[in-house]
Amino acid sequence: MASEPKHEEPVSPENIQAAYFNGFSMTIGLGDVVIALQLNGRPTLVLNTSYTVAKTMAEGLSKIISELEHKTRTTIMTTQVVAAALTQDPDQDAS
Repeated sequence: MASEPKHEEPVSPENIQAAYFNGFSMTIGLGDVVIALQLNGRPTLVLNTSYTVAKTMAEGLSKIISELEHKTRTTIMTTQVVAAALTQDPDQDAS
């Protein structure tokens, strides 16, 4: 019987708080990057991080999403693509 592939889970203490978010905003400050996590358009948590950690995180996220897209042969849509599709008039394409 084939076993499920093992996925590396981040190690975290049981008492650490978890947060779900479905949006975010970002800005850059004089000394760090500020990321506001949002749930349904409302800020829920603000993260401050160094430029170095922010860039490292961005590269890591890009890598794992690229791996998922490669393995599933699917392109994950960004929120910008979804928003554009939802606001596009479907009759406009029927020329």
